[in-house]
Amino acid sequence: MSALGDTPKGAHAFGKFERKLARRYLGARKSEGGVGLIAFLAFTCIALAIAAMIIIMSIMNGFRETTVAMTLGLDGHMYVGSSQADPAPERMEELRKRMIAIDGVKLVFPYVETQTFIQGGGKNAGAKVTGITPQDLQNIKIVSDNIIAGSLQTFGQGHNGGNNIAIGYHLADYLGLTIGDKVTIYSPIPKQTAFGVRPLYKAYNVVAMFKTGLFVADSGNIYMPLNQASLFFEKGRAPMSLQLRLKNADLIHKLKPIVYEKADEPIFLYTWEDKNAGMATALKTEQIAMRFIFMIVVIIAVFPVLASMIMLVKNKGKDIAILRTIGATSGSVLRVFLMSGAAIGVLGTLVGIIFGIVFCLNIDVVQAIIEKITGSKIFDPEIYGIDKLPVKIVPMEVFWVSLWGFMISALATFFPALTASKVDPVEALRYE
Repeated sequence: MSALGDTPKGAHAFGKFERKLARRYLGARKSEGGVGLIAFLAFTCIALAIAAMIIIMSIMNGFRETTVAMTLGLDGHMYVGSSQADPAPERMEELRKRMIAIDGVKLVFPYVETQTFIQGGGKNAGAKVTGITPQDLQNIKIVSDNIIAGSLQTFGQGHNGGNNIAIGYHLADYLGLTIGDKVTIYSPIPKQTAFGVRPLYKAYNVVAMFKTGLFVADSGNIYMPLNQASLFFEKGRAPMSLQLRLKNADLIHKLKPIVYEKADEPIFLYTWEDKNAGMATALKTEQIAMRFIFMIVVIIAVFPVLASMIMLVKNKGKDIAILRTIGATSGSVLRVFLMSGAAIGVLGTLVGIIFGIVFCLNIDVVQAIIEKITGSKIFDPEIYGIDKLPVKIVPMEVFWVSLWGFMISALATFFPALTASKVDPVEALRYE
């Protein structure tokens, strides 16, 4: 034991003597009863499991953010409606100012939304027509930055907002429309005449086509100037609803009570999750399921640590007996073997974190290598609306993954270490 430079007598808990002994046991050669190869395999398993968990979670977070952004690109995150039957425009403007002052709210604007029937190019289709001001439409970047034909320069110009509209690419393609063509839009409110009730419809000019990359959005949306939509769909009544766009779609739960408080009047409130309950539930379920699966993967990955520690305790039975004979306490023995196993878990977790983060930060390079090997694109933007793997590293998730890896590793180490601390030196030396 002199080679260690210390004796167990008077050794401090987790002191130099215990640390040096733990390091020596872990790196001992096979002829010395060491388990170096198994320890290395255990280290590799933990590192790969932690890296895989970080990579998959980051890709899932990226996909979720991209999916929500694309799905909600044409919709808001929260919707606030006045409980009054016919609120004055001034009252709605005051409500809008209170909403935009809330921290986390990026954009608030009045709108009119109607699901209706349209005709064009000799075909019929259903569409969602949204009335919005030209400035607010420009602020919806997923639309204004993806105009593939025409422009929004004349949108909102003319008497009562004019007759110019913007239409989704796939809807225009289905109807066979191009820039300058007319499309007939029907109002769900019929027109009263001396001869009875007849449908109310009007022809509008297509001045812009947008292509967001999401088929559902591009095949069913039309934007109309707000004043024109109020006259045509609401008989001139001022908009009664506000659309809120947040800095982060996940802020809806935090901001809900704040919106009610700041409104300072009875309101109707619903969120994008209420409007897209199926998608929100699917994304949440997927996140929970994948986290649970990878927690199990990490548990499986620590079994080699458990095996290596059991073998180490078995091989070092004589050494343990000698340590106990010369004065080492059972607690000291437990800490020595606990540090040996924990070192595998901690180092494996750290390497896994580094590898996982570096992999995510260089996902473009990884994707390019895979595409070069396979000779095909992983994501065709014409089909999926994205051209690369979306990745979002969430620091808090990395922290919890790291903590989970360390805790499981330490737990797997504890029981063999506890067994080592209970070795009877008399029994261990009887046959030596």
